[in-house]
Amino acid sequence: MRNRAVTRFLLVFLLTFAANLAIAVDLDRLFVQRLDENFFSDLTGHAGSERAIFVELAGVEKVFYLRHTSGHFILHTSLSEAEEKLLQPQVFTGKTALFSPLKQNGEPLYEKGIARISESPSDRNSQWQYLYVPFNINGRINDAFVSDLGYLKINIDAAYLRSKSDLAAILKGLFGNNAKICKEVRLNRYYLFRDNYYGPVELIKDRTSDNVIFPPVHKATLNKSVSDWVEKSERDRKLVIDLIADEKHLYSQDMRLKLGMVPGFVKINWQFLDNTDIGSGQNHLVFLSTGSGINYFDNPWKQPEKNIPCPRLYFHKDIVNLERIQLYPTYSIEPKEKGTGRLAAINIFQQTSEQGAELHKKVIWSSSELKASLLPAIEESLCQYGLTNSSSDLEPGFVFKRCFFNGNVVNNEIRVYQTAAVRDYMTAAIVPPDSAKSYRQAYQSEMINTCDHWEYNCGVHFSRLFVEAMESTDRGFRETWLMMLLKESHPTLFRIMHRARQHHKIRAFSKIADKASALAQKQGRKFFLTPHFSHYQALSNQKYGLWLEYLESYRNGDKLAPQKFKRFTEFYRYLEKICD
Repeated sequence: MRNRAVTRFLLVFLLTFAANLAIAVDLDRLFVQRLDENFFSDLTGHAGSERAIFVELAGVEKVFYLRHTSGHFILHTSLSEAEEKLLQPQVFTGKTALFSPLKQNGEPLYEKGIARISESPSDRNSQWQYLYVPFNINGRINDAFVSDLGYLKINIDAAYLRSKSDLAAILKGLFGNNAKICKEVRLNRYYLFRDNYYGPVELIKDRTSDNVIFPPVHKATLNKSVSDWVEKSERDRKLVIDLIADEKHLYSQDMRLKLGMVPGFVKINWQFLDNTDIGSGQNHLVFLSTGSGINYFDNPWKQPEKNIPCPRLYFHKDIVNLERIQLYPTYSIEPKEKGTGRLAAINIFQQTSEQGAELHKKVIWSSSELKASLLPAIEESLCQYGLTNSSSDLEPGFVFKRCFFNGNVVNNEIRVYQTAAVRDYMTAAIVPPDSAKSYRQAYQSEMINTCDHWEYNCGVHFSRLFVEAMESTDRGFRETWLMMLLKESHPTLFRIMHRARQHHKIRAFSKIADKASALAQKQGRKFFLTPHFSHYQALSNQKYGLWLEYLESYRNGDKLAPQKFKRFTEFYRYLEKICD
């Protein structure tokens, strides 16, 4: 009784303490966009690294990216068909060429679609040249991949681009008076979870995460074809740590190509083009899901299921607040249509008013209202399916929103535009048994003293970032994921499972997980919406309020950043004591 009273007192105290301490970061706060000499020299000193430049196109904010490489700058963006109309007429009267993006070895991955390009380097625009892939050529649809339509790339002589006015002159040459560089930007809507201003960004649009229980997950299947356990384990660990320390993002196939990251050995199998992401117009998406993770591809294709499972990367729920997200309740190969017809079928699911050819030429993003409705509905369907269900049957079929789908709701898709930031948003990685120590050691080796907050990834200390599954099976990973959820909603069940895990009671651990799954099957997602869940979310929100406030100070070079980091770490340690 005394322990309960102490715990209750600490909980109330912490809620009050945090409420007085934490300050919500203002998403709409304006910052001056500084494109001065330091900005350009900084890019020159960080060759290959991109920074966003915010431009008004006909009064609407648009993100361009600038990087320095091999003695010149590259400015690029992707325009919608409506934005294309803002380009100057002369862009469409330039020379035409096959669009041929290059791999690392300098060879084109493909030659498909027509691009408009500048005249020869000896013309009046010798200081910069453009390439643009229009939606239509001479009144007919351009035969380019969906990811390439609207792609605009400008090569700029490094000696020419030294100031904001130089950049404005280039934009004027392309867009006339339709383009103006933004004087001020709501940077927190783009960089909220970031500690610097490098890399791709996406607008934070809404608060969809307020309706979500399950964190989004990416199953890291890159090494699924490696059947040797030791080799695969080492490769998986290197993949996860490299994503945190080096690339920092899950990049789409399209972005990897346009950034010159595709290895020379990669080839396109044109015979099966319609069944690929590029042929169906989906290769500029990164695929996450809600729940414990997709239930296939732990093993080489069509091989016996005996491989070591792939790591599961879990993201902060706030990632679903981004603007360009598309949802689908099962895997994207489910529609009967082929090629871009598959994209059109998924677009129709977004309840769009678009029709005909438009459905085949672009991704239509889920509205805020649709996201807030669909994600809880998918969670409900997952509960009915069974949260520990690890069936390898990929085509049982299910009814969702009164429609029948071939496939499996476990393999639902949260389709994010171009990137998912691992360093910024990843809060946990479930890894095989007996591997967390090696993950922590690798993390520490790569990250130590790289920044003031190197020990924390998305506000989680690296000692807790890597969670070992109870067993090296898909089922073992799902049960461990469920245990993580129970910590937020049913602490008693969590502690029982944690005790069984400590004593290697595998059967007991599985039995408790199945009981919890059965309760969720009976009660639906309401099973998780307990008073403890509400308290836990309130404390977590306070923690992240402190974390985000610190990140804003850190990336802006605020002298108060160390003090704010101390406030975060003190509160973090309090939470560890009270919530374990």
